[in-house]
Amino acid sequence: MTLGSLDKQVKLEQQPGEKLQIEKNTGFLQSFGHAVEGIGQLLKRERNMRFHFFASAVVIYIGFMLKINRQDWLWIAMAIFAVIMAEFVNTMIETMVDLVVGQLYHPLAKVAKDVAAGAVVFAAVYAIAVGTIVFWPYLVPRISQMLQYQFLK
Repeated sequence: MTLGSLDKQVKLEQQPGEKLQIEKNTGFLQSFGHAVEGIGQLLKRERNMRFHFFASAVVIYIGFMLKINRQDWLWIAMAIFAVIMAEFVNTMIETMVDLVVGQLYHPLAKVAKDVAAGAVVFAAVYAIAVGTIVFWPYLVPRISQMLQYQFLK
């Protein structure tokens, strides 16, 4: 291998109480534990993922407050899922690129990272469009009612 650190293997220092696993998972609970750990790492390391989780919570709260219907919930869930999954994939690609190229610059590494980040932006724009389409009919009557109340004062 010629790129980055693939030709170098680093011996990791094991911390007290830490178990480094290099073999295949032995069962479902072990696999599930690693998946939960991966989500935790993503939330700990990625500021944008924390923002997306916060924004999702706000959107879900608004959905409950406006009492949106089942079909609208499906659209909202799909939009949230698209953004969260795009952020997962973006983080995976960025991490793998960093692993391969290390501190070196390679134009293809930049392309991979930029395209992955672009996927997150694309998913976020999709989610904004879905949110606007879903929430607009619920918000317009409330806004016009508030404006009429303000003008009647």
